[in-house]
Amino acid sequence: MLMRKAVRVIFALVLLSLVCSLGIDAGGGDLARARTSETFVSPPEIVSSNGVLNATLTAGTAMVKIGTKDVLARVYDGLYVPPTLRVRPGDTIKLRLVNTLGTRTSLHYHGLEVSPRGRSDNVFVHLGTSEVFDYEITIPRNHGSGLFWYHSHQHGLSESQVGGGMSGGLIVDGILDPFPELKGIRERVMLLKDAEIDGSTIGQKNDPARSTRTLNGLINPTVKIRPGETQFWRIGNIGANAYYRLQLEGHTLYKIAQDGNRLNQIVGSQEIVLPPGSRVEVLVRGGAPGTYMFRSLAFNTGPEDQNPEVILATIIAEGPTQQPLPLPAKLPPVADLRKQPVAHKREIVFSEGPGKFFINGKQFDMDRVDTTVNLGDVEEWTIRNASDEMHTFHIHQLDFQVVEVDGRQVPFIGVQDNVNVPVGGVVKILVSFTDPVIVGKFVYHCHILSHEDKGMMAVIEVKPPR
Repeated sequence: MLMRKAVRVIFALVLLSLVCSLGIDAGGGDLARARTSETFVSPPEIVSSNGVLNATLTAGTAMVKIGTKDVLARVYDGLYVPPTLRVRPGDTIKLRLVNTLGTRTSLHYHGLEVSPRGRSDNVFVHLGTSEVFDYEITIPRNHGSGLFWYHSHQHGLSESQVGGGMSGGLIVDGILDPFPELKGIRERVMLLKDAEIDGSTIGQKNDPARSTRTLNGLINPTVKIRPGETQFWRIGNIGANAYYRLQLEGHTLYKIAQDGNRLNQIVGSQEIVLPPGSRVEVLVRGGAPGTYMFRSLAFNTGPEDQNPEVILATIIAEGPTQQPLPLPAKLPPVADLRKQPVAHKREIVFSEGPGKFFINGKQFDMDRVDTTVNLGDVEEWTIRNASDEMHTFHIHQLDFQVVEVDGRQVPFIGVQDNVNVPVGGVVKILVSFTDPVIVGKFVYHCHILSHEDKGMMAVIEVKPPR
């Protein structure tokens, strides 16, 4: 079994390398329809076996190919798109992280509702040069299924390391299990990364206006679908700072999950905004024969934060027409936190000054606990943006329910772990601290990593009852 898994991973890596060598140049805003020469390739995978996923990731610098350019990047295992880890609820991830970077690093399993202590998803563990750490992540049997991701979480270096390539996908399988009518449909994992290339190096900074956008490390790859065919796309923004405003020309994106959480209903959308760190899982029905652009539309997040329009992939609908599958009429229920009593209300204020970012007027200090919560409580948090640019609120170890944005009630469709906070805006959320597995210290922060690096992060501690 282990040999078959190793062969599959090696084959995928070789195939990915060959395909990338056919790349093209396409910076942000390149909208040429015909300039696609790469074929869609899924990221390589490491899959759990007998309830355990064993893996080693080596963090270091390596030359990688992005389009036609060979660039020096900060990556895992020498790959701009490292293996996606695929597990099921109840599995254990045993992952050895080896640091050969020459700087400190750490690792976060974004979105997993697991312990923040010890060798689990502990972002207070930092690896110095040449150090090794063995993570052991136990995924609860009742854990949600969907797309998650892993990435460096070294404060002060997260923009450089994630923007340099140190991020990968993580899938907890089972999200389509309640829908036998969708059994066997084609799954496509689409991981969005962007790199600001400075000569032959991915730079230390990550400016969305100047970065090259990639899908699975490819520039404008060709994705094929049959007319009428239903495909399942797992789309993740696993870069440092860029926003994506997704649109599939001539098609509706039927959202079935967000941030690794199945929704309580299917939501059809013409556009979906993905802030840094966010994921969405959608059903796509192939249109009439033809060519369609999968774009990220222009998106302005502040005076100096332009995200230009760019083509992410070219979709070709061809081949025999298939009978469209009916979309699931009913999804499993999701608990509505508005029905729970609120134990405490808090206000979280994002603000900034020249070169500095703050939460409630303070910059991050890993030795200071900013928020203390009692296990078992449901709290109402008001996230206030007191700046002239957008921020993205993310909290580790759990999800939350968005109930209001700028005073307007938000229809309840599910929970998430990441939310955009508009310029000068207010987002109200409900947070459930009821799962005993999350007892301990972890963090919440802006997931625009240049903001987090400059101070926009805080420590929270969940304490068990006395």
